[in-house]
Amino acid sequence: MSTGINRIYKSESTQFTTVPNWVVRDPNYSPNAFRLLAYLLSHSDGYELTYGQIERQTTLGRYAINQAAKFLIEEGWLEWEQEKGANGQWLAKTWILKDPNSTVPLRNESTTESFHYGTVNGHIENNLLEKNTNKRNTLLEDAHLLFKEFWKEYPRKLDKGKAERAFKSALTRTSFEDIIAGVIRYTNDPNRNPEFTKYPATWLNADSWDNDPLPYDPRLAKETEAQENKRKLDEYMKQQTEMGN
Repeated sequence: MSTGINRIYKSESTQFTTVPNWVVRDPNYSPNAFRLLAYLLSHSDGYELTYGQIERQTTLGRYAINQAAKFLIEEGWLEWEQEKGANGQWLAKTWILKDPNSTVPLRNESTTESFHYGTVNGHIENNLLEKNTNKRNTLLEDAHLLFKEFWKEYPRKLDKGKAERAFKSALTRTSFEDIIAGVIRYTNDPNRNPEFTKYPATWLNADSWDNDPLPYDPRLAKETEAQENKRKLDEYMKQQTEMGN
C-alpha cells in the first residue's frame, strides 16, 4: 500500500467534504479531532501528506495532531501504517481512513446536553430527550430553591419575578456560593445607602458579586452617626419616663 491517504471508506466525488451528522453532534469529538477528521476526509486517495502540511493547513501543532489522531483511531476512523526505508529510516505515515459504523449510539448519554443528542436510532433519541427534560426540570427546581435563599438575604426586595429570571441566568456564569457571598458583602457594606441600593435584577445582571466594597461616603457616615445619637436619646428619654412612673 502506498504512503499518504488510502481511502477504504469511499464516497462519490464531490467539491465538498461530508462529515456524518452524528459526529458533528457528538460532544466527545474535540475541536482538534473534528478538524483533523474533516481535513483528512477532504483529500483523495493516494494524496501524499506530511506533518508539516497538516500543521500549516490546520494550524494544529504536532502534539495536537497526534492526540487527535489517537482519538480517531480509537473511534475506528483511522489507521496508521509506517514502514522503514532501505536505509533504516522511517518513511512517511500512511493514513488509512475507514467507516466507523455511524449507527453506534453516543456515549455517556446521562451527561449529554439536550442539544447534543442525536443518532440514527429514534428510540435512543427519545430516551435522551426524556432524560434531558427531566434533568432540566430538576435544575430549574434547584434554582428556585437557591433563589429563595438569595431573596432572603438581598437588602432590597423589588420585582421578584424579574429578579428570579436574572438569578437563573447568573447561575450559568458563576456559582451560587459566589452570588450569596457577594450579597452578604453588599448587604453589610457600611457605605451602602439604602436609598440607592440596586434593584436585585440589576445587581445580578451586572455580575455585582465581583464588585469591590463601596467607596467611603462621609455623608452616609454622618447620617449613620446622627441616627445612632437619636436612638440613644430615645432610649434615655424612655428610661427617664419609666423612672418617673
